[in-house]
Amino acid sequence: MEVPPEIYVAKKEYAVVEIGEGAFAGHSELASVSLPDGVETIGDQAFEGCSGLVEIVIPRGTTSIRGGAFASCSKLETVRMPDSPRKIAKHAFEGCSSLKAFIAEKGKGDYVSDKEGCLYDNGSDRLFRVPYAASGTVDVPPGTKEIAGEALSGCVGVTSVRIPSSVEKMGDKVFSGCGAIAMIYVNPRNERFRSDLQGILYDSEVTEVVRAPNSVTGELEIPATVRRIRMNAFEKCSGLTSVTIPYGTATIEDSAFEGCSKIRRLSLSGSIRYIGEGAFRGCAGIVSVTIPDSVEEIGDGAFAGCSRLVSASIPMGTRLGERVFPANCDIRLERRTGK
Repeated sequence: MEVPPEIYVAKKEYAVVEIGEGAFAGHSELASVSLPDGVETIGDQAFEGCSGLVEIVIPRGTTSIRGGAFASCSKLETVRMPDSPRKIAKHAFEGCSSLKAFIAEKGKGDYVSDKEGCLYDNGSDRLFRVPYAASGTVDVPPGTKEIAGEALSGCVGVTSVRIPSSVEKMGDKVFSGCGAIAMIYVNPRNERFRSDLQGILYDSEVTEVVRAPNSVTGELEIPATVRRIRMNAFEKCSGLTSVTIPYGTATIEDSAFEGCSKIRRLSLSGSIRYIGEGAFRGCAGIVSVTIPDSVEEIGDGAFAGCSRLVSASIPMGTRLGERVFPANCDIRLERRTGK
């Protein structure tokens, strides 16, 4: 299918400058699409679910690819950008499970690709997106200073990641949905991050757990120096059976242990102040939980989906979000010392 550079309405000519929201969504019969130069915006969900598309060329003049623009184009393998846009939404290509490569020319836009088909901010110091079909080991190249949030999310075939000494910053949910990762390795010369023998990723001072590979199993004792367990840090580590949070840890962020379905014993220390939204969602092995006196707030659905959770003891005064516990859980509010 070819989109014309202009259309005629009531005998007047109008240039096509935008592919509107949901314009071609769900048209699985589309095998190819040719967009004219001059299209400035590809709107939200514009081609969502066009499962027949194998390749797309982003035309010259495009400045923005919005959220979900090509989401769930399950056969899409290549995205070519001869003149890359200024802004690509984080989820523009979410669910493109066959996507092998972005091809963006250096110096002709705000993004550039490498020989592996990964997409960077122009200048190549910020890794923006790894293709969803990437597999095996992802070697983040030396010189990369930042790995953007969700840069590898949904890369189900990636089994290990090697992070060079140059990386200084990582966004949230970088490895979300990467269920096959067995090892995260950080170059020992990196001054901001480090990994242990299990492949668990920490900040350099081991005060934050950034991410654990899903291969982590059995009984886990978080290091005593840890103050913060970051968002999605242990997401879907389904082999964990026991977790001990040390005294000193203050924050368990959103979805930190979501989907850890075999955890049977959970020990929460008396230093925790905040338990995030969905922090233990889907931890079906937990039968009971005692919330320490120190906890000031528990986010929405923190223990939702914990199907075996029958009792929870909570200090009075703790702020509770919506549907924190499953409906069948016996919740006991207790007046304790200091509350």
